[in-house]
Amino acid sequence: MFRFRKGIPLSYNRQGYIFFQSLLFPELSQRDQERIIKLCKQSAGQYWRALLEYVTTSANAPYIEMKHHISQSTLYRVTREYYLRFPRKF
Repeated sequence: MFRFRKGIPLSYNRQGYIFFQSLLFPELSQRDQERIIKLCKQSAGQYWRALLEYVTTSANAPYIEMKHHISQSTLYRVTREYYLRFPRKF
């Protein structure tokens, strides 16, 4: 479910676009999937797999944190970075 994040300095519409575009990951072309994976690697470094699962599935934050051994603050920090780096035209 999409929720506006006040901690990310982007408009409601832009955040919604990024959220829903990311959820379409399985339906995207191989090229676009690679672009999202690359963006996750740039945004999260060693935590890129956690970020990828968080933004491309409906898994909630506590589940991702426990599965990938990542703190809540780190997950939110890398998610914010992902949103800020997401290209204008995808």
